[in-house]
Amino acid sequence: MDLPLAGVRVIDLGQIFAVPYCTLQLAHLGAEVIKVEPPGTGENLRRAAASPGGVSYSFLMLNANKKSVTLNLKHPRGRELLLRLLASADILTENYSAGVMEALGLGYAALAERFPRLIYASIKGYGSDGPWAKLGAMDSTLQAACGQISVTGYADGPGTRSPATFIDMSSGSHLVSAILAALIQRGGTGRGQRVEISMYDVCVAAMTGLIANELEGKPYRRIGNRHRNACPSNIYPASDGEILIFCLTETHWRGFARLMGRAELLDDPRFADHAARYAIADEVDGLVAAWTRTRARDAIVAMLLEHGLPCAPVREVAEVVADPELTRRRMLIDSAYPTRGPIKTMGAPLKLEALPEPAAIAPPPALGAHTDEVLSSLGIDPATLADLRAAGVL
Repeated sequence: MDLPLAGVRVIDLGQIFAVPYCTLQLAHLGAEVIKVEPPGTGENLRRAAASPGGVSYSFLMLNANKKSVTLNLKHPRGRELLLRLLASADILTENYSAGVMEALGLGYAALAERFPRLIYASIKGYGSDGPWAKLGAMDSTLQAACGQISVTGYADGPGTRSPATFIDMSSGSHLVSAILAALIQRGGTGRGQRVEISMYDVCVAAMTGLIANELEGKPYRRIGNRHRNACPSNIYPASDGEILIFCLTETHWRGFARLMGRAELLDDPRFADHAARYAIADEVDGLVAAWTRTRARDAIVAMLLEHGLPCAPVREVAEVVADPELTRRRMLIDSAYPTRGPIKTMGAPLKLEALPEPAAIAPPPALGAHTDEVLSSLGIDPATLADLRAAGVL
């Protein structure tokens, strides 16, 4: 059985995290992804000069199952070759700053008439048409702009950013959805279209509960790891680590109080409901911590799991990497790279019942590894390829 996107060709101008994560998912679904990179250095995430083996591990994780072609898009002949590639492409992906593609003569308006079936897929920080369109956008800056940093941390300290790139990856996943919708629509109309994801829009959706609080006149204030609609809810010490416990419902609280051997609290009006307990949250947390700190973290998790009580171990990243579940779910896939040896590449969260597991995942490509192969398919002979290299086009 073919993979769902077998026969679909993607020309990928993406860089760093957001678009490469999108095209990684498309590649895992069977699309042919041709990653176009600048000669010499490659895209920014390769970080060749600063990384062991001439390539960063983050790049390796996000670029398996892709082909690498080097083209200097600042050179007229480089742009000409890109246009020849687009003639057989279904999708173009990019996340350059607003105006860059237009300055190169590669904006959607310039390509739509020539390639009417092309789906032109972009990720922009704040959308291509807004007042902040040309403002640089990274995951951290967007966390600040959308209000996320203002509600993290503790009341007596500054807000904090997350080092995890949730916004980049969420934006990439949203772009996958938009591309698949455009492919379905093209099946009926025969025409492609422009699809664009604003990372800021993705942030706003992620802030739904907090925006709802604001619209209700209940602005959120930093409260650390507590939750003002669930108590107890916090990170508690175990004898060998930490555990997050989250009593979302009164049923959870009653079960947890009995598990702690504190059934008498169920008849105490000061513990009557979430609001009452939250008013004495320090006392509640003290009671819970006194119970958890004498027990091993994973033993507490097993106990709460058995009783249907929401919780999770607070794990180090090293524990997550070593978790066999990531291998079983094919979220970390064994691969290799010539200058780095054995590596892990990132899988796709998309799990389809009829999606066959590929026999092998192509390793991430060396810079320009497929340039000759791909350009030769356009009818470019070896002598011309040599001339293009000498001219700095490849």
